[in-house]
Amino acid sequence: MGRRSRGRRLQQQQRPEDAEDGAEGGGKRGEAGWEGGYPEIVKENKLFEHYYQELKIVPEGEWGQFMDALREPLPATLRITGYKSHAKEILHCLKNKYFKELEDLEVDGQKVEVPQPLSWYPEELAWHTNLSRKILRKSPQLEKFHQFLVSETESGNISRQEAVSMIPPLLLNVRPHHKRDLLLLMMWTTSAATCSSIKPRG
Repeated sequence: MGRRSRGRRLQQQQRPEDAEDGAEGGGKRGEAGWEGGYPEIVKENKLFEHYYQELKIVPEGEWGQFMDALREPLPATLRITGYKSHAKEILHCLKNKYFKELEDLEVDGQKVEVPQPLSWYPEELAWHTNLSRKILRKSPQLEKFHQFLVSETESGNISRQEAVSMIPPLLLNVRPHHKRDLLLLMMWTTSAATCSSIKPRG
C-alpha cells in the first residue's frame, strides 16, 4: 500500500498545470464531458444497410422511412420496483412532484412530454417519455429529475429498463412454484427482467 500511495502522489505532482480542475484543459474537458453530454453518434453502417437490403424484407420505396425509424432515439422508460407500499410512495413522488415540474417545459426547442404510464403494465409501475437519456443528462431544467432518477436507480427503487424487456416477465407470470419458467427467464432475458419477475409480491 505504501508504494501505491507514493506512486499516486508522484503522478499528481507530475500532472501538467492545465489539467487541474478549473484550468484551461480541465475546463474544456468539463464542457465536453459533463456539461455538454456525450458527442453525437453518427448512426450509419454501410455493412448493416447492405445486409438488410440484400434480405429484401423492406420494400424499396420504404427503405428511407425504415432507416429514419431506426435512427430515432428510444424513449426513456422506467419501472418502479420493490414492495408495493414502497413502490406506491415512489409513484406518488413522481406523479405529484417531478412530473408536474415537466409540464409546459421546453428543452432545445422541443416540448417535453410529461411521462405517461405504459398502458399494459400493471398499477402504473412503468412509464415512458420522449426524453432521451442525453437530454436528461445535459439539460439544467431537468437536473433535479435526473438526480432523482439516478439516486433511486442506485438504491434499487427504479429500474431504467427498455419497455420491450418488461414484456417477458408479464407473459410468463412467474410464481414461486414455477422453477422451470424462472430458469428459462434468467437464461433468456436481462438481469433487470429477471429481477422484475422474482421481486416480492404484495
